[in-house]
Amino acid sequence: MRKILAVLLTVVVLSALSASGASASYAGRDGRIAFVRSNQVYTMSTTGTNVTKLTTSGKNYRPHFSPDGKRIAYINETAAGVKNLWVMTATGASKQAVTTEGGVTTPPAWSPNGAQLAFGRNGVLNMVKSTSPFGTPVAATYSSSDCDVYNQTVKVDRWLAWSASNEITVLNSDGCDTFDTYMWKYDPAAKSASIIAETGASCCSNEDWTELFYGPTNQLGVTERYYGYDDEFPSPPMKVIYPFSAGYPHTGSFVSADGDTGGAPSPSGTYIAVTNASSGTARVFKVSRKTGARTALATGYQPDWQRVS
Repeated sequence: MRKILAVLLTVVVLSALSASGASASYAGRDGRIAFVRSNQVYTMSTTGTNVTKLTTSGKNYRPHFSPDGKRIAYINETAAGVKNLWVMTATGASKQAVTTEGGVTTPPAWSPNGAQLAFGRNGVLNMVKSTSPFGTPVAATYSSSDCDVYNQTVKVDRWLAWSASNEITVLNSDGCDTFDTYMWKYDPAAKSASIIAETGASCCSNEDWTELFYGPTNQLGVTERYYGYDDEFPSPPMKVIYPFSAGYPHTGSFVSADGDTGGAPSPSGTYIAVTNASSGTARVFKVSRKTGARTALATGYQPDWQRVS
């Protein structure tokens, strides 16, 4: 009975999520695609041409365009392994360290107005100004939650995405019950937190979720490896699920190939850029939302799409 109730609860909340949705890939014209190759950030045209290297010092990865497409936030890692959040223009100019204390543990996400950045630091959700002077990052806290636990910091141990409706979705293992992984939705204005999905433990199916993202039509997407109930599929491939739907296994209208990861919807909604390394080499692919036709653009990984207004 516990297993059935858990599944029903998750179906209900995910149905509500898909219906209401949120977006961090803002509608507009399709600009350039940022991606990573050999731990450096590049951009390229939508056809994979005009490849431009933007970073050279240290390791740089997880680039994300601002909502207006004019800046890129990314992680910089020093030779000593210290990870901080940086920003630069879309052409690679004016590089600035947003944080200097290290401890960055998730990719950055932009607020809807581009004024703030959210990121995980030492397992806690932090927010900071996106323009200089950046100031000190502030840990996100909630005054109410589904768990009847109050005035706590928001935990994030793998991924986050900030929607256009000003809600931050995070993945973590901090919940009310005994599930392995939780997907939380945090409202920074109301300082409230709620669980929108949960998986694992002995009660229900088991998925490995990562790389949350939002598309231009206010829908959630995620990279998922679906193991089924009691690990009935011991070695499932990764796939991009978009939109993230209710039911087990989760399915979306996007035609994802085995091994797809990431997920960067184009602002026009016509394509999704993904990474696939099934051939042994990581490549960025442009996939048609309508037909599923795939075009290999470049060797690399971690794509993100620029919005041009």
